[in-house]
Amino acid sequence: MPTSPHGSPDRGLKPFILAIHREALETAAAKGLTGALAQVAALQDTASLASAKAGRLVTEEEVMRLLLRERRARKIHEAVGTAPVAPVRKLAAAPSRFRLGRWRSVAMGVARSASAGLAGKVRL
Repeated sequence: MPTSPHGSPDRGLKPFILAIHREALETAAAKGLTGALAQVAALQDTASLASAKAGRLVTEEEVMRLLLRERRARKIHEAVGTAPVAPVRKLAAAPSRFRLGRWRSVAMGVARSASAGLAGKVRL
């Protein structure tokens, strides 16, 4: 069973990995592990068991990507019920006439040279 180009496990493994990971978290908690240590132990156990089922090496990175993608999708589905709130933005001040003129000259390819002196020669 080859890995997809994006590094995620095969589609048939997705439900298996999610279920095994939940069980691995419960097992880590039963062993008295908490926090990041429990997460790492569950991730390693999940990758090991998924490798046996897939018949190929399933890396911890693949498992983590799948878990993060699933969490992100769950958060999006939960947020669909609420209306998105747009952040309040302060209106930007209008650009000065000097800056507008400078941008126009740059856009037209005309820029004043610092060495032009008082004559204001234009560098092309």
